[in-house]
Parts: sequence; structure tokens; C-alpha cells
Amino acid sequence: MKKTIGFVGLVAGAALMLAGAASALDSSFDAQSKAGTHQFYVWCTGGADSVKTADGANAKEAQATLAASSGNNCWPVWQGLAG
Repeated sequence: MKKTIGFVGLVAGAALMLAGAASALDSSFDAQSKAGTHQFYVWCTGGADSVKTADGANAKEAQATLAASSGNNCWPVWQGLAG
């Protein structure tokens, strides 16, 4: 039984690593000033949080666009430059 659980854990870990590599984000400080598709964790009070993307000349512009469309109770927190 322990071998089965260990194997399942190994397979799940490998799947997560592969999924992470396919959707890698550049979260370096320099990436905030680059143009492209930026990913945000949208934190909402009194509602469901989500992960969304927005295009912009930099992270601040993309964040402002997303904040305007998310409503007054939500705020996007930058995670990185997608792709």
C-alpha cells in the first residue's frame, strides 16, 4: 500500500512540474516594466478570488486595466509576465 501511495505521489509531483514549466511566468523585477500579457491574482472582498491576465505596456498599465474591470471590491496582485 505504501508503495502505491508513493508512486501516485511521484506521478502527481511530475505532472505538477510539467504543468508549471508549460505555464511559466517571469516574475523578475525587470518583467514588471515589459510589455505583454501580465498575470494577476485578483483578490476580492466578499467574493470569489481568481487568476486573470491583462495586456499592457507594463505591469502597472495592465493592472489598472484589470482593476477598472474587476469592480470596487477587487484588486489585482501582479504575479508575473506570461510566456
